[in-house]
Amino acid sequence: METRYQNIIGRQEELRILLDAVNSRESEFVAIYGRRRVGKTYLVNKAFKGQFAFQYTGLENKNNKEQLEAFHMALINQGLRKCPKPKNWIEAFYQLQHLLESVKTDSLVNGKKVVFLDELPWMDVPRAGFVEALGNFWNRWAGWTEDIVLIICGNATSWMFNKVFRNHGGLYNRITKRIPVYPFCLTECEQLCKSMNLGWNRKQIVEAYMILGGIPHYWTKFKKEQSLPSNVDRLFFRRGAEMKEEYGALFSSLFSHPEAYEAVINSLSQKKKGLSLKEISELSGYKLSGRLSTILKNLELCGFIEKVSQPNKRKRDATYQLIDNFVLFYHEFILKKEVESNYWSTHVKTHAHSAWSGLAFERVCFQHRNQIAKALGISGVYTSWYAWSAEPDKEHGYPGMQVDMVIDRADDVVNLCEAKFSTKPFAITSEYMEDLHMRQGRYQEEVAPKKAVHLTMITVSGIVDNPQKYEINSFVELDDLFLP
Repeated sequence: METRYQNIIGRQEELRILLDAVNSRESEFVAIYGRRRVGKTYLVNKAFKGQFAFQYTGLENKNNKEQLEAFHMALINQGLRKCPKPKNWIEAFYQLQHLLESVKTDSLVNGKKVVFLDELPWMDVPRAGFVEALGNFWNRWAGWTEDIVLIICGNATSWMFNKVFRNHGGLYNRITKRIPVYPFCLTECEQLCKSMNLGWNRKQIVEAYMILGGIPHYWTKFKKEQSLPSNVDRLFFRRGAEMKEEYGALFSSLFSHPEAYEAVINSLSQKKKGLSLKEISELSGYKLSGRLSTILKNLELCGFIEKVSQPNKRKRDATYQLIDNFVLFYHEFILKKEVESNYWSTHVKTHAHSAWSGLAFERVCFQHRNQIAKALGISGVYTSWYAWSAEPDKEHGYPGMQVDMVIDRADDVVNLCEAKFSTKPFAITSEYMEDLHMRQGRYQEEVAPKKAVHLTMITVSGIVDNPQKYEINSFVELDDLFLP
């Protein structure tokens, strides 16, 4: 099976787990989860090349009767002798058992019968009893055999956690292997660009990442004969643009009540540095309650938002930040705005672009914490990462200030990081250096009096060689962000 893994970009750890499952001496129950379009189905299909004992994909927005009928037809088409349509999911899984008991050896992978159930949350319509029936199938039969690899998969990460991983019924503690599928990092996106012959340099790849994030399916929409700005215009700003449609489908595919999630997302998009729970409640119209907490937790599980706490503030003062690159770009430039079809091509050097690129690059840096740690030589040091801000202090003459990214290290060093996205080497002026020293001093005084506080610059185009440069403790360059 190892030969099948060639030419698959990234996903080596995920593929290793799948290989372990088919090499196991017992049946395995594998759960794969991750957001829409991240490549879960692609991963499984590439790993097994369609060699399934049974495969079925749930139907979106269909009732239980329609789901059962489609499941029954899949059983018939894949080898089950004709039999009555199942009245419920218990009967449907008994029919699946009969099919698997008759599977021929040419459908086996290393002696295992691989069953792939995709888009599982769509099958779990209200009052269908699907999850209970799935648990019964595994506990009654599949889990007692030695030759079943049952793979379940779904876009709705929150559903997978709530209905499968935290299940207190028949599925309790039954999953034998979990495979989270995360967005690509920059180096994986670079590999994808090379495979598509896009011919982009690393600065262009970073900017594309600032727009789309690391969702592989989105990157496959780029055309090699077009420049990056022209591709962005086609995908986002032209009439019938494909990525406009994608945004409309994003939340409805993940959540049963998408309007509530969109309301919270809309609130968070209004303040890039984040909102408190109280502010989210006021802006979204949802009361401070368990319902709002559930929405925020589910959005966090799906990778759209991040809860941020600062060491010198109370836990209840934590803020929530919208961190999904695609969603942020959509809100910044598309939603509720009428713009011309070649907007991006004509605005790449405007103030609006510059303001957006600064914040977007900060997000990319946060998303590549492992690479930054490796570049700084601190991969083996326990760290916590956060943005830091402080209100004006009239008594000491401090203005309000903030730091893009703080790396608080267990070796008693703190890195205050400034992220700069610019087309030319960034010049640290004496005024800017004075400001950095002010932030450095206040942070050390108020937060980390017993730690050494270092200044770190993260840049796309490097730093101008002037006297101020040598007051910076460490540098992270563009190529560092592409470390594996």
